[in-house]
Parts: sequence; structure tokens; C-alpha cells
Amino acid sequence: MWIAFGLLTVLLIAVLGYLASLPAEFRVRRSLAVAAPLQQVFAAIVDLRGWPEWSPWLLHEPDARLEFSEQPQQEGGCYTWDGERVGAGRLTHRSIVEGRRIQQEIEFRRPFKSIGEVNWAFEADGETTVVSWEMIGRMPFLFRFMAKHMAPMIERDYDLGLALLNGYLNPAAEHPRLGFAGAESLQDFSYWAVPFRGNLRQLESTRRSGIAALQAAAGGKPGLALALYRNLDPLATEYQAEIALPVADNTPASNYTRREFRGGRYFKLVHNGSHRFLPLAWHALFSHCKMLGIKHDRDRPALEIYHDEPGDGAASNTLTTALYLPIRQAASSGES
Repeated sequence: MWIAFGLLTVLLIAVLGYLASLPAEFRVRRSLAVAAPLQQVFAAIVDLRGWPEWSPWLLHEPDARLEFSEQPQQEGGCYTWDGERVGAGRLTHRSIVEGRRIQQEIEFRRPFKSIGEVNWAFEADGETTVVSWEMIGRMPFLFRFMAKHMAPMIERDYDLGLALLNGYLNPAAEHPRLGFAGAESLQDFSYWAVPFRGNLRQLESTRRSGIAALQAAAGGKPGLALALYRNLDPLATEYQAEIALPVADNTPASNYTRREFRGGRYFKLVHNGSHRFLPLAWHALFSHCKMLGIKHDRDRPALEIYHDEPGDGAASNTLTTALYLPIRQAASSGES
């Protein structure tokens, strides 16, 4: 008994020592040239009542309970949120310099307690406004192991939020629109593929050329073109994928090897907008499933299905892409 107690004590001391050695603070700063005049952009940020229209977190739970102070656009103004998926907390204006800066305090109450600082900076640049969004936070002692993971996650959240803000202020500007469609089952199919490994810019080039080559070899368009991702990481900067085209049983033979996709349960997100926003859409899909307690099945590929032809001249905001994340547990198709 005393030996077991001693071992547990040593283990506890080791864990506490490890946590004490980790940095507690993290800092994130992201910027975007928003296609709207400075005063319009500043007004949208300072009036907290408009935040639900572009928040990268509230899109996961649009019916979360929100409460606003009497003057949420003034110093001391605040709003609180409380939801099953997004947790609970408060955001308060601490300092406002009209048209230039906003300093806020963010208090997380659930799933853990923490207080951080949020800063906004605005600079007119011709017909656009450069918006900078910063968070300085500190993780509680027992959660310090999460600090190094917080920055890249919040960076993607901030990038998505700024892109959504751009569309909120100027619907003609390039921006993403996301719709969580829920879980569904995909059927088996055969396909030809062009292998790919590289960064996002290279992926876009390979997507266009690969789809065109596959369609030419098929002598038509048997089905919607797609990409299959192996071991997809939503925070990755490089990707391993197959640019693919479904083929029918009677499709003539070609230089492409016929491959087989085995269907199963997937969680679907519909993305409308430029393909350059797809990494942010994947981040949102992973985050949404995590909030719902749905586990990613890493043994099966994730899919992007393109509902538009590459280079067909359609406006970027009208492009439609369906994202499918393989999941391990069943979920209601009505989840959103």
C-alpha cells in the first residue's frame, strides 16, 4: 500500500512539475483588409449586438442564450453567452478610441475559467479597412498543456470570423457561407484519381488540371469531381489527397487505375464561396463535430465534392462545395 502511495505521489509531483514548466500565456493576432469604409467597420465591431451575424463561434450554436447590456456600444458595455456547445462567458468593452482602437476583456466561465484581453485596431486603406484582431490569454494551471494548441485554433477562428465579417459588411466581397447539414451515409463508388501532396496553392492548381484531365479521359462527366483527403488535419499547411472523378462500370478503360471508395457515416457541411476558404470550412467542421462529441474516423478519407466546374467563370461566392468528415458514431441528420 505504501509503495503504491509513494508511486502515486511521485507521479503527481512529476505531473505538477511538467505543468509548471509549460508557458501559460498565448497571443494571437490576425488581420484582414475588409471591403468597407472604416466607420462602418468600426461601428459593426463596437456594437456588440451585431456580433451574432458573423461570430465564428456562435455559428455552431445560433440559439445560444445571449444577453446584452443597455449600452453595448460604449465603454463598460458587454454581452454574455451561454450554450451547451459554446460554453459560457462575457465580453466587455474596457476602452474605446473612436475609429482607431477597442480594448476588451473576455471572461470564460465554462468549460473552464479564464480571463483574457482582446484588442482591435483599425486603419483606413483606400476603400478598404485593415482590421487587426488580437487576443492575449492565460490558461489555468491544470490546462497549461493546452496553451500551445490554443494559438493555432484561435488563429483559424479569427481568420474565419474576419472573413464572415467581410461578407456581413459587404455581401459582394469574397466570403464563406457555412451550413452544417448533419450526418448521412455515403454509398460505395468507383473512381479514377490524380495523387497530390503539397500546399494549398499547389492543391488549387492540381485540382483544376486534374479534374480536366480525368473528365477528358472519361469522355464525359460521370459524376461530380471530388477530392479525398488522407489523415486530414484541419490545421495543416500541407495535404495528402487524391483529385478524383467517379466512373461508371461501363466507362472505357484509360491510363488511370480504377479505385474503390467504401462508404459509411459522414458529417456534412455545405460551403458556398471561394475554394481558398475551404481550410477554414474544414476547421469549422472539425470544431462543430468536437462540440457535438462526434469522433473523427481517421481510418477513412475525408471528402470534398465540387458542385461547380473548375474555371467555369462563376462568381466565387456562388461556388458550392460539400465537405464530408468520416465519423465513428451515429449522429442525427438534423444536427446543425
